[in-house]
Amino acid sequence: MRRLWRGSRSQQWVVAAAFLIAGFASIRAIVATLGFPGSLAVFPVLLSFYQLGIAPAARLIGLYRYHSPMLKATIRTRRLYEVHGGTSFDYLMQLRWRDRGCSASRRIMIHYLEGLLDIARLVAAGEIAESVQVSGTSYFFSEQSARRIGFRIRPAGIRLRLNLLLNALDITVLYSFAKGRLAIPNLLRAREAVISGWELVARRAVIEAVIRKLRQESTARETSAAHQALCA
Repeated sequence: MRRLWRGSRSQQWVVAAAFLIAGFASIRAIVATLGFPGSLAVFPVLLSFYQLGIAPAARLIGLYRYHSPMLKATIRTRRLYEVHGGTSFDYLMQLRWRDRGCSASRRIMIHYLEGLLDIARLVAAGEIAESVQVSGTSYFFSEQSARRIGFRIRPAGIRLRLNLLLNALDITVLYSFAKGRLAIPNLLRAREAVISGWELVARRAVIEAVIRKLRQESTARETSAAHQALCA
């Protein structure tokens, strides 16, 4: 599946069609279980399968605009540019089970930052307005990290909070994978990080410096692991 998705456009559509079938089957299952005892317990699981099912097609038709393998923009207007982390499908395509924990966490963070650099590039090129507000709710970034990059932190709106709560199962699974253990993010205290387009452009050097540091840490860890394997 991973090889097919990285193949030609037609091969990608084969993958997307297979996932769409599973996604629509999840919708039917959701409707069928409404009103039955225990349906509320099943709903998050079916919704998770639905999200996984539509993700490849949403990417191919441009509903999701990807700026890196793990950062996508959903709502895109001249005034607002809302970004989100990768879907469960992106985790399946980009990461392996052995990557869970620190390795996955660093790679995901690097991809997030690379996505922000790509948005900054488009702002600088005039393809995205300088006045646009780039925003996102992330349980992954600490407030300190977000502020270091230049984001302002404010309470998340009702729509964003509802979106997080509806996708709580997916978020918990992906968050736990990145942590390398079962970890439940506090979605009720989610915050929104916001930065203007021109401010993002001005912070490119800072973002690039953070990426370099993360890559150095990743290389050092891989070198150490390889050395330990040779000495074992």
